[in-house]
Amino acid sequence: MKKILLASGMLACILAFGTKTVDAQTARLGDAIRNAADELSAGMAPDARIAVISMRADSARMSDHLIDEMIMAFVDTGRVLVVNRGQLDLIAAEMHLAIGGLIDDATAQSIGRLAGVQFIYTGAFEPFGDIYRLRIQAIEVETAIIRRIHTANVWNDAVVSTLLGTAGRDPPRRGPRAPRETRDPDNPRVNWLSAEVSYTTLHYMRGYGFGFGLRYERNINQLLSMGLVFLCNHRWDFGALVTTRLFLLGSPFYLEAGIGASFGRGGWWWQEGRYQSMGEWWDEERQEWREGYWWWYSWGSSYAGVMLSLGTGARLGGRTGGFFMNPFVSVSYLLVPGPESFRFRAGVGAGWAW
Repeated sequence: MKKILLASGMLACILAFGTKTVDAQTARLGDAIRNAADELSAGMAPDARIAVISMRADSARMSDHLIDEMIMAFVDTGRVLVVNRGQLDLIAAEMHLAIGGLIDDATAQSIGRLAGVQFIYTGAFEPFGDIYRLRIQAIEVETAIIRRIHTANVWNDAVVSTLLGTAGRDPPRRGPRAPRETRDPDNPRVNWLSAEVSYTTLHYMRGYGFGFGLRYERNINQLLSMGLVFLCNHRWDFGALVTTRLFLLGSPFYLEAGIGASFGRGGWWWQEGRYQSMGEWWDEERQEWREGYWWWYSWGSSYAGVMLSLGTGARLGGRTGGFFMNPFVSVSYLLVPGPESFRFRAGVGAGWAW
């Protein structure tokens, strides 16, 4: 067991070190060019004449940028003599060519002979997964032997995307792109808008009827969302809540807590009794004597206050398609006295996510 643990620890260290090494070798474009010039000029004969002929890339702007920056980087080393771009353009014009990214090595060698240089440099800037690979080679003009090759990984930052004309787009990848469902099976939506209908009880469970709501939610992450809901229950009961939902282990099921305000006017309520003496009583509305039960009705007073709410439910659908449904159950309590304080809601919402 100890050997297994030791081997696992060593493997983890190797992987971690390897990952850090790869990250450390990935540089910004300007640093990669300077490093390439410094390495490719090291050990060369003093005052050796060189020329940067071509740099192949996905855009002419990037090709020109690489050539110009490589020339300046070689000059900054102070180790070699660099033929300027204008002289190379004149030679290429006489050969009915244009210095850039479409010159093969044989043609570059011919340009180097006419320019009187000992070494020519050609290269390429190509996509490599989510980054780019810069490759530059030094070719001896007389023998066409490749003396050195330098490669570097380059970040796909704003400078690179601007020069390539890919700003706002993913870097190109080799081979066919995987379907969106394969790359992101959940494809989670962020915004959720729904309408709700519920069966609501009020008056300490003595009043009941249908209620309606309009809800907007926004996901904070896969486990948490926040929202705003407007309620209209039967018998002139209104409310607005700010809610937070916690999704259990990233599942569709959630626990909800909310706080807000509610206001309205109490519903009709009644009490019943029996006349105990003669068994008759005078009905003022009908102007007659009646026997048996008697009733009276009273319109409740207005109310308003802070409302607290707890609930649970499930948000079904909406992750890979826009439509979703939301069955739920909730209880709320209004922090004012009176028969309207407690309410129970059980219902379902339906809406669209994007």
